[in-house]
Amino acid sequence: MDFSRVMDVLVICVPVFAVLGLGKLLGIKGRIKEDHCQFINWLVYTFSLPSLIFNEVARQRFDSFLDPAVVLMPLIGLALVAMLTMAVAKVSGYKGGFAAAFVFGTFWANATYIGLPLCQNAFGSSGLAKAAIYNGFVLPFFILTGYLLIGFYGAGTGDQKIGARLKKAFLNPILLSAVAGIAVALVAEQFRNTDGSLNLPLPVVASATLFGSFLKMIGAMGLPLALLSIGASLRWEQTRTHLGALAWTVGCKLVVLPLVTLLLIRFLCPDTSPVAMGVTVILAGTPSAVAMYVISCQMGVERGFVSSMLVLSTALSVFTIPVWVYVVKGL
Repeated sequence: MDFSRVMDVLVICVPVFAVLGLGKLLGIKGRIKEDHCQFINWLVYTFSLPSLIFNEVARQRFDSFLDPAVVLMPLIGLALVAMLTMAVAKVSGYKGGFAAAFVFGTFWANATYIGLPLCQNAFGSSGLAKAAIYNGFVLPFFILTGYLLIGFYGAGTGDQKIGARLKKAFLNPILLSAVAGIAVALVAEQFRNTDGSLNLPLPVVASATLFGSFLKMIGAMGLPLALLSIGASLRWEQTRTHLGALAWTVGCKLVVLPLVTLLLIRFLCPDTSPVAMGVTVILAGTPSAVAMYVISCQMGVERGFVSSMLVLSTALSVFTIPVWVYVVKGL
């Protein structure tokens, strides 16, 4: 075992999970209440993370976005794991909302609130930019597939039409900020010199630098706030029931999906950079998303089972994510 790499893993992972634990402790003590979490989530989702994503994406070279390891391999992995789980659901006799939750729980990842700080700690600014692209273009497919599965299994009791929910899911600040950042990067590419520097008037460069510093400050506060909110929101519900189903969904989410993603990249995209491979595998291995729980509650889909997946996957990711970070840092 490479103990220097182990130390790197601890430096990357421990702060993230320590802030999650602090949020849980503050929630237990009543210092962070439900209305606090709602405000934090609104602030982070609407302002902080879009600012962070836009700032990081806009600064990248445009050709760095055309990376199949980041935008295509995760979707192939999602399809493979979802189809396998649908077969297991059929054999097991799962139906309705439970079957839908059983399937979408295997891939619907918290790639934003937990994934972004992990990728930033692991790979710095370049890792954060790759993670932003993943969030902007892969995460909406998690949501889309989740809705499609709810419809396929005839589940859900929400009064809002699926089309309206999908429109809201795709026209969200995270996706829009990534698209805007790519547009800016594309425009900036037209003014780059051969050495990569921008051939623009000094006032334009200075203004962009000042605006970028502002966005960086707004964005920097979002990641720890998001982790505090997640920690405070975790609740144990029905974790002693459906143990077999929970073991499958959480196992796929934390172990099978990142493993499949890693193998797909190694065999289909052998020239992928270590940063792109590492970011994609780490994000694939993040625990279940809070958005999955929120949408399940809105749609009336197995609130207790989904809550159990969220809490159990988050708790076990304390052990699995460091393993994946150790693996990808050695590639």
